[in-house]
Amino acid sequence: MISYIKTELMKEKRSANLKLGIIVPIIFVLFNVAMVSLMGESPEGKSYVLATSFNWYPLLILPIVLSLLVVNINGKEKSEHIVLQKSENLSFIKIELAKNIIIVAELFIILLISTILIFTVATFFLGEKISLSQLIIATICLFIGSLPIVALSFLIYGLTKKKAVLILLNFVLTFPSAVIAVTKNWILFPWSYNLRMLSPVVGVHPNGTFLETGSKLMNMDATYLGLLLSIAVYVVVLTLSLLINNKRSK
Repeated sequence: MISYIKTELMKEKRSANLKLGIIVPIIFVLFNVAMVSLMGESPEGKSYVLATSFNWYPLLILPIVLSLLVVNINGKEKSEHIVLQKSENLSFIKIELAKNIIIVAELFIILLISTILIFTVATFFLGEKISLSQLIIATICLFIGSLPIVALSFLIYGLTKKKAVLILLNFVLTFPSAVIAVTKNWILFPWSYNLRMLSPVVGVHPNGTFLETGSKLMNMDATYLGLLLSIAVYVVVLTLSLLINNKRSK
């Protein structure tokens, strides 16, 4: 398995995903600075930086980034490469699993760099007082909450082989997530996991407004449930994706 991961890492060295790893954190910071500038000074005890970083950003930008990461790592595999892999009797499941591991690692690095940058900019340039521990917890939740979308993206792309279909689906399915996140059905809709989990962590309603003290959405039970669901859905969908696409590849 290690050799498969090393091979995929070699392929990624000059890939579009490497450029995304540099560009996305910059976009993340610029997006937040622009939104905070439009909103003005944060209310007492609230932070517009947290609101934009962990509500609007995962709603508007992150789904597209995840789609591009999956599309790019799969798009390098030409028909002649697939024929060669079959002739050398390489394991399709191990190849796909290695790709998945690489994308998860790239997502983690992108979110980590983005978090460091936004904390630096918010603290030293915007004068925002942000709890570092709160920021770390929110980033961990955002990372884990994005795992189901990674697995679903691999499954969708494996079934359709269409870049536009994957990007469009992730983009469209993200929009109702803010509405679904406040209902009991949010557990059935992975695209709403991030918004629902992050609500009590950053004190922001899935619709982007600040939550009042005592709001039902401030219950941390939803965060714990969301974390467990995200990991479970990721494992189940990943396994399903590997089995289905392995069968289709033969």
